[in-house]
Amino acid sequence: MILMLRLMNTPSGTFDAVPLEDLFPDAGVADFGRLRRSADEIDGVQVSGKPQVWEWFPQHVTFPGRAKAGTPEILLAEVSLYDEGGDWLEVSLDVEWTEDSLLRVCSAISVACWCEVDHNAHYIDPVERTVVGATSLADAFETAAGRFIQWLPGPRDPEFWRAHAGLSPRKHG
Repeated sequence: MILMLRLMNTPSGTFDAVPLEDLFPDAGVADFGRLRRSADEIDGVQVSGKPQVWEWFPQHVTFPGRAKAGTPEILLAEVSLYDEGGDWLEVSLDVEWTEDSLLRVCSAISVACWCEVDHNAHYIDPVERTVVGATSLADAFETAAGRFIQWLPGPRDPEFWRAHAGLSPRKHG
């Protein structure tokens, strides 16, 4: 599981409940429409048949600075693909700040770490798009959402993904 600092009362709900205008005050109406369409596509492939739950972090709307611990996320979606016996596999999509106070949209498969040095998680085949220049928030979000969607019906075995990435296998015993 992705470990990060979260407040006890982090707002969450379906994408319709996400206050996009408050979280991304510099984005335009067309961008919000494209974000909503991408979120609808994610909901359309949910394996559980339930709408995706999103978390948002209004305290991170403005760049909180480098001194803050953890990744200053603004918006997050995670889907657990496997969680058994201490092992796990997730797919995630998040909008966060970079160290240079730019917005970045990321999507990745993450697996539990079984290395000698515990890294907690390994992110496999991450897609990261920074919102800068010709890349808008909507462009970055659509790219990350597309990869998120591609991963959902994929292999559910964490060992498959570890082997794919050349990582240490889980030691049983």
